[in-house]
Amino acid sequence: MQRSAVDVEERSQPGVLAVRAPTFVVLSGLLAVALAIAAGVAASPATADAGDDSSNVSARAGSVTSAKPTGGRESRAPSASTTDRAVRDDPASMPAGARTGARRDSTARPSLTAEPDVGVLDEVDPAPETEPTPEVEPVPAAADQVATPYGQIGKWMQDSRGDIADYGGLPFEGRTVLETVNVVIVDTTSRSRLEATWRLNAAMRRAGFPPRLIHSTGFRGLIDNQLYRQQPQGLLVGYSDAFFLAPNNHGRIFGPDPVETAGGYVWSGAFSTEEFVFYQRLPRHAYVSSNQARDALAAKLIASGRATSGGTVSLANSYNTATVTTGDHDGYAVVLILNNLTALGAAAPNSRRCAGPEAPYPWCAAAAA
Repeated sequence: MQRSAVDVEERSQPGVLAVRAPTFVVLSGLLAVALAIAAGVAASPATADAGDDSSNVSARAGSVTSAKPTGGRESRAPSASTTDRAVRDDPASMPAGARTGARRDSTARPSLTAEPDVGVLDEVDPAPETEPTPEVEPVPAAADQVATPYGQIGKWMQDSRGDIADYGGLPFEGRTVLETVNVVIVDTTSRSRLEATWRLNAAMRRAGFPPRLIHSTGFRGLIDNQLYRQQPQGLLVGYSDAFFLAPNNHGRIFGPDPVETAGGYVWSGAFSTEEFVFYQRLPRHAYVSSNQARDALAAKLIASGRATSGGTVSLANSYNTATVTTGDHDGYAVVLILNNLTALGAAAPNSRRCAGPEAPYPWCAAAAA
């Protein structure tokens, strides 16, 4: 607008303009147009894109400035759009993400309004319910021994494989039978293994337990960590007080092992009562009792004059569970001391071994009686 179109007259006071009536009407019209444009800008959505092109911004800026009277020096606060543009044009005030464009920095923080990138979690099956572990029953070992006044006595009769003998696998009351050692025989007189073996067999024959046929063989017993073969020796032979087809008390004896506390030897034995049966269509001997055979042997040896009772000793080998059993065995072994026979066959205590500061030995009192 040219200056000649407006009749402006300077007043005496500097900075104040005097406007005539026609000019005032024109300026009022222009001011109304500017206000309408400003109202339209204010009514636009607040969420308008900050990236509007510069032509739109320039148009709005020009509309505002054109409404200002020319020649004026009054300052005007910048509009919101102009301020946003200035902020965008200042690299120092822009966020790093805006300067880098579409490529996002790996260290940039994710938007608070955006959904976080959550990886798909693998489905984890719940831990299966485990059944409680059944309590494991302790299993005895074939090499178990017990310390006694006569040495370390093995608890069990072992078969040819080194396992605990089990009556050939023939069960008793639905359970496996473990064959126990339940007899200890002490010989305080013999000076050699051969003499001890002869004396044992002579005493067993005299007591009514000679070697008889049709009994399983090949068993062993443990004394002082030493395995000994069975007596009597021979094929299908065992000590027994009756014919094999009848119920009988039978057993095997193991040794001789040198007595550690005095001269002589010690034997261990496993005796049981059995009866003839058919099992799985085969003739077999089935278990009946352990205590019955043990007591029968002790009574007959003492009655024959060949042995004296030495009481009992605990071997702690009574064992009964849901699957295995030792029958009626009470865990004790009977102790029998072989008598020292004179030329006339009379028994006499061995005074040489039962005298001295170490006496009395467990068998001395019984021998003297």
